[in-house]
Amino acid sequence: MSNWLTHMEDKHEQFEIPFNSGEQLALHQLRLLEWMATTGRKRFIEEDTEVHEVAKQPSVLPEKWELTRGIDPYDWQQQCIDKWFATKGRGTVKVVTGGGKTLLALAIAERVQNTQDSDLRMAIVVPTIVLMHQWYDALLEHGNLPKVALGRLGDNYKDDFEDGRRILVTVLASARTQLPRVVKKSKVGRNLLLVADECHRAGAKEMSQVFKTPRRWSLGLSATPEREDDDDAGYDESLVGQEVGPIIYEFNLADALREGLVPKFTINHYGLPMTPAERNRYESLSRSITDSMSKLRSHRDSRSAGGDFFSWARNVATRNKGEIGAIAMRFVSDTSKRRDLLNRLESRHDAVQELIEQEFAINKDARVILFHESINEVMLLYLRLRALGFPVIAEHSELPGSIREAGLELFRRGTAQIIVSARSLIEGFNVPAVDVGIIVASSGSVRQRIQSLGRVLRRHRGKDGEEKTSCIHVLYAENSSEEHIYGKISWDETTGVEQNRYWLWDVQDEPAEQEGPPQTPLPNETQIDVKSLAPGAVYPGQYEGVELSCDTQLNVRNNDDQYARDTRTVAEAVIKAKGGPGKFKVTPRHRLVLVRVPVRDEWETKFVMRLEEPLQFDAAPSVSAPDVTPEDWARDASPGDAYPFGDLAVVEDGLRFKRKSGGRIGKKVKGGEVYARGRDRAVDREKGVDADHLVAAVHDLRNAGRAISRMEINNVNHAVFREAGKVYFVCALNRGLEFPERNSDGGRE
Repeated sequence: MSNWLTHMEDKHEQFEIPFNSGEQLALHQLRLLEWMATTGRKRFIEEDTEVHEVAKQPSVLPEKWELTRGIDPYDWQQQCIDKWFATKGRGTVKVVTGGGKTLLALAIAERVQNTQDSDLRMAIVVPTIVLMHQWYDALLEHGNLPKVALGRLGDNYKDDFEDGRRILVTVLASARTQLPRVVKKSKVGRNLLLVADECHRAGAKEMSQVFKTPRRWSLGLSATPEREDDDDAGYDESLVGQEVGPIIYEFNLADALREGLVPKFTINHYGLPMTPAERNRYESLSRSITDSMSKLRSHRDSRSAGGDFFSWARNVATRNKGEIGAIAMRFVSDTSKRRDLLNRLESRHDAVQELIEQEFAINKDARVILFHESINEVMLLYLRLRALGFPVIAEHSELPGSIREAGLELFRRGTAQIIVSARSLIEGFNVPAVDVGIIVASSGSVRQRIQSLGRVLRRHRGKDGEEKTSCIHVLYAENSSEEHIYGKISWDETTGVEQNRYWLWDVQDEPAEQEGPPQTPLPNETQIDVKSLAPGAVYPGQYEGVELSCDTQLNVRNNDDQYARDTRTVAEAVIKAKGGPGKFKVTPRHRLVLVRVPVRDEWETKFVMRLEEPLQFDAAPSVSAPDVTPEDWARDASPGDAYPFGDLAVVEDGLRFKRKSGGRIGKKVKGGEVYARGRDRAVDREKGVDADHLVAAVHDLRNAGRAISRMEINNVNHAVFREAGKVYFVCALNRGLEFPERNSDGGRE
């Protein structure tokens, strides 16, 4: 039984699936005939065709690659190619879905092989199996490389760079575990161009292993490379941005419309009402969410403050069994229930039916895609539309691959005119051009919304050859959390100012047009009167800039773990504004220091201060280095002295003083934390003596009012700590510290 059906039964929702025994037999008979006409035909009639075709393929590699044969790049593509080469072969291109990013990547690879490296290798990492095959087909269609030079990794394909292969298309799930090894084994890293398609998908922690692949060039491709959980960090400072390069070119829907690459289109945004019962339930859940969030925020790790609060709360709910875990579980549950409530509004179903009927009344041959968040709702909406007699199919990730492919083929032929989809069409499927797209329900993800639009906006013509225009309807719940997405970006600027129309619609009446969206984005720093800002006040602009963090010792670090110099003033101000240490941002132009603080179930941006000069990140020592060796200097030094050798290499970072058991030195490892062994437990007694000596020195500092908690050890075995951007001495060690490989005894090490 599928997950969605099990879920519906668990909720005791009664509905009848209209699929009787006669229909089951008819479907099975049709599938047998279909198999004989397709797969079976190959078995009985064309058994050896593919083998013979492969044998006929030329195996000699051309001297110069031609990967875009018969296609001239658009002006924007040529500009982007030039920009990528100017940035020395690194960078991310932000291209609207359908804008031509595949051919852009092939044109870049072609130029690299023709002009810079005749022995080029290319690894194309894609998020889905379907995309892997689409790239492979594009290489065969537009390129002059023989099949023997092309390989695939994933979906039971196990190709590599051996046997003359030059280009390898690989699914991300396989690439993260195998591509680094494949490239190292073949020793082609110095010749490799790594292309990350839909590169935002590679940012997830478990998928980032793909970036261990040795390479010479990198190219990222995505309609929206910024990950939702990187909103507070900025793409260029994110993991993906650092690995493949910053955004070097942007080509959005408005650009594609101006260049004539997508048809003229209209986007109608409809705010839908809730019934009184739905509104009461929504308000009750919202109050509970606000209450839970207020109780949770004081328990949150300050280092992660301002990021993805929901992910943090879900982790707490899973791991913490105490009171805080129960509160987190309630928060997660209520948030999910509120999302489900919004997804299932009665007005959504009524609006969908009305919009489809309107479209078919105008164009009986129209093709329509419906986008939804939930597989459960996809199937229920499918049943509803089917019962009304519409030629509809459902598409989602839990369906068998054969049914999904068959359904899409029916849609391409026009046999089915409506697809109800749960996210799966947003990435990875080559969907034909459609007349109408209806975003029935979506998350607050800007990326998902933009990619949904890109699925619909494809050039297409009617039966008489006339160019057809597309129409997109976006449904959202009026006066709800769903309105927040309009405050994240300017939809007029992104899609073309004349393309968006906003309505409030009680489906029983005619829609009432509004002057604009329910919310608008906040201004950037250049649009704000800096002189009007007061420390601690709500900041009226966007939370933008370079992300930094401060700790309890008043240090400030960037995402490269570099420390800034002389940070007492800014760190104290940030801690005062946030109520504790954690993340903050500094805007690029006016150097405005901004923090995010939770207010009810939202985040609020506050102005902290304006920096007179940019923060300096380097390894400069706290004081001038004396004309002695570090070892000689340490003999006369005392704990807390300014340390003049701050540029020495750090060999042990992130050491933390713990008060438990009279004081211990701990460090984080995978799966928990381990503690330095004292002389009573150390295998190397001298290292045990060093551990006890370090604990005693920290006690002396804390007794003197220096409440340090974090330390590091450099390459001359000096333990030091940082405070307000300066380096201070703790003590000298003889042998260093001894840690167990893992904390196997419940923290007693």
